[in-house]
Amino acid sequence: MLSLLEIARVQLLENVRRQVHLVTLFMAAAMLMLPAYVNAFSMGLQAFALVTKDFGLTAISYYGVAMALLLGSSVVPRDIERKTIYPILSRPLGRVSYLGGQFLGTAALITASIFLLTLCMGLGIASLNHEWDSNLFAAAWGYSLESSLLAAICMCFSVFASPPLAGVLGFFVYVVGGMSNAFIQFFLREDRGANWAADGVEMLQRFIPNFSNFRLKYPVVHGFSIDPHYHAAESLYACLWIMMFLLIAGIRFEVKDL
Repeated sequence: MLSLLEIARVQLLENVRRQVHLVTLFMAAAMLMLPAYVNAFSMGLQAFALVTKDFGLTAISYYGVAMALLLGSSVVPRDIERKTIYPILSRPLGRVSYLGGQFLGTAALITASIFLLTLCMGLGIASLNHEWDSNLFAAAWGYSLESSLLAAICMCFSVFASPPLAGVLGFFVYVVGGMSNAFIQFFLREDRGANWAADGVEMLQRFIPNFSNFRLKYPVVHGFSIDPHYHAAESLYACLWIMMFLLIAGIRFEVKDL
């Protein structure tokens, strides 16, 4: 367990050395100024908070997905290419533990970044309407789970394929897993008449995670209450899928010739 946490710490520091955090700091500054920018064009209307939450949470979601695709698909291949994996695996440490530590370090960085962006956006809104909305962090937690799961999927694919292909496959799973039933029914079937595509998407969705379970933007933006038990359920759902993908990656990684 200590070795796993040590790998996670090293991975976190490695991402900091790669200056990934600079993108986060730039986004944080943008989220802090976003409410004032939206308010300047609201013409005195009091809906700037709704617009800011909607746009800001969407941007945070895309940021988390981009970070998950970039980091998840490159962390293991980068260690193999730079040969830094060999001193690690020479120790009494299983390859599955190595993958688990790499995932924890990546997920910790993504989660911290998402919460920092959400905090900055919340502070910007509160500075104008003098009201703090703690429900923003409910959406942030969902996006953190979503991005962490996507990172695990990309890590799994990176054991089998090159980093670019792993990122493309991870993005494909994310898009298909996030398609709503309304989109499939009204756009693919009724509007486009692509029943074959709709049937294919519905079949794939039976075997991949449902990313729409983590998207709580609309309840948060419109002030709907969220059952606290839902957070426990979505966390358990994400953890089960993460463990499955890491297990698949570990099985393949155990027999991989390094």
